[in-house]
Amino acid sequence: MLARVTVALCALLGAIAVPSEAQIVSGSLTEWQPVTLDFAGPSASELGATNPFLNWRLNVTFTNTSTGKSYVAPGYFDGDGNGGGTGNLWRTRFTPDEPGQWTYTASFRSGTNVAVDLSPTAGTADGLIDGKGGAFVVGDRDPCAPGFFKWGRLEYDATGTAASKHYLKFRDGGYWIKGGADSPENLLAFRDFDNTPNWNHQYYYHLGDWHDGDPTWTGGNGGRGLLGAFNYLSSQHVNSVYFLPMNIGGDGKDTWPFAGSVDRFGAASNDNIHYDISKLRQWDIVFQHAQKQGILLHFVLNEAETANKMELDNGELGVERKLFYREMIARFGYSNALQWNISEEYNLNFNLGETRVKQFAQYIQDVDPYDHPITVHNAGTPSVALEPFIGDIRFSLTSIQDAGADGLGSQVEYFRQRSETKGRPIPVMIDEPESLHLVTRDEVRKRMLWDIYLSGGGVEWIDASKDKSLENFRDYEPIWQDTWYARKFMEDNLPFWEMNPADSLLTGESSTYGGGEVFAKTGQVYAIYLPQATSTGSLDLRGLTGGFLLRWYNPRTGEFEGPETILAGGQLAALGAVPSGASEDWAALITAEVPEPTTLALMALAWTALAARRRRGR
Repeated sequence: MLARVTVALCALLGAIAVPSEAQIVSGSLTEWQPVTLDFAGPSASELGATNPFLNWRLNVTFTNTSTGKSYVAPGYFDGDGNGGGTGNLWRTRFTPDEPGQWTYTASFRSGTNVAVDLSPTAGTADGLIDGKGGAFVVGDRDPCAPGFFKWGRLEYDATGTAASKHYLKFRDGGYWIKGGADSPENLLAFRDFDNTPNWNHQYYYHLGDWHDGDPTWTGGNGGRGLLGAFNYLSSQHVNSVYFLPMNIGGDGKDTWPFAGSVDRFGAASNDNIHYDISKLRQWDIVFQHAQKQGILLHFVLNEAETANKMELDNGELGVERKLFYREMIARFGYSNALQWNISEEYNLNFNLGETRVKQFAQYIQDVDPYDHPITVHNAGTPSVALEPFIGDIRFSLTSIQDAGADGLGSQVEYFRQRSETKGRPIPVMIDEPESLHLVTRDEVRKRMLWDIYLSGGGVEWIDASKDKSLENFRDYEPIWQDTWYARKFMEDNLPFWEMNPADSLLTGESSTYGGGEVFAKTGQVYAIYLPQATSTGSLDLRGLTGGFLLRWYNPRTGEFEGPETILAGGQLAALGAVPSGASEDWAALITAEVPEPTTLALMALAWTALAARRRRGR
């Protein structure tokens, strides 16, 4: 009851904007929920000759007065504040990560290209906003808040163990296993977004998934298809979506954030320095709905095609690219679960190369106050293409393309070990395995899904045949279900962030699809996946005492089945027969549940007596 009253009071405070020296502070004023700070500044237009995106720069320093923690959050020109491109409203969004009193001080500078200059003293102070400040009080986090607003920022586990650093972690929550959607890459080529003339998506099949109370625009109808799609994906426990915010000159040629004239095939004359305020406002509505639905935003900032890579500054880190990064960070970086991907297939066609990719990552890291994870996607042999970035502090996870369906677990294990060797263990994500249109549901499960998960990685699924045309995410419902069953097995039963791949502990199992996968915290818990269970093999428990409880899990139903059995330590312990369907795939959960030898002996005697009675027909 108290929690509900607190939430209601916070909502009321959010609805009643708090004025302070001509600024307006709004939001729920709750830890991990966004605070919006609005300033009345110089009047401008999104297509004005004096470019408000480039020739003014708003940065706001937020400081917690109790702990001294401080962030410099970039702001942006927001027209009239309601989607209109002309006005005098300048806005910063900030997500506080601690309760208590926060102060803020604005830096507002003017000058040629000042927005992309990292020097605090670049340009000239503009007294309309510069130096303005105030304070607000943030309440404790709401553990019942929707989606990611209850757990806080999803981030690299810098203080964790070598094993735990292979998973992203919510600051006030648990570790995270990716099970996401990689298609369609042109997710934002949506009919309902303003200034999207070459749209390819309506998401018609998801209109019925939109719910009363969900956001919308344009008279109550705008956005329903895509918002409904996020509702559906959330209902299937999909927790990540991959998309391009700018694909000029790429495959789709249908998505960009710019307000000016654009040749969608790519051209040096394109206006890439004026931004479409109404469109970006609509994007933000969708993105924040995704956050409430527990879906990470995977921003892929370049596409593989040469024209796309060269669209901004002819492929270099110049004014256009810096402004593009800054606008994405300023407008959407306050999201709790977000990652930046420098480029799809960075080394294909026009090769961005190691130096450029690192320069791009450094600039993003310099501007992003929240230090969201940064990655880059490869073409070709992953161990070669991604080697320059393993161990580099600017990169917090992988984004691996491996066009095959087999050996993905080995890729995960390689990069886990390689990143440890280089002194910076990172999460390993397979973001583009074999296309779903080339494999069956069973093959996805038996050759890819469990192999990746029980090697300690994460995955996003791609259908290359619908990478620009996918309209109905229900087409892949069996894949979403199987992915959730595997994630649920791990999240509900395993301290997976403390476990490591240990395939060598299992011997004698069926070799179909490469044999079994083992993920272990030695002596305490083991997870085993068998693509085929005709021969289940033996688990090496030598050197261990006590007993271990074995339970069989059906990856096709997401349920445990059959009786529990006891394995004795100190031996190569045979797993025995699966409950049914030995030609199918099964997972085993083995835990040190019976530590006392006396208890083990008594249970063994009981099982023997029960078996004897059954043989006598009693």
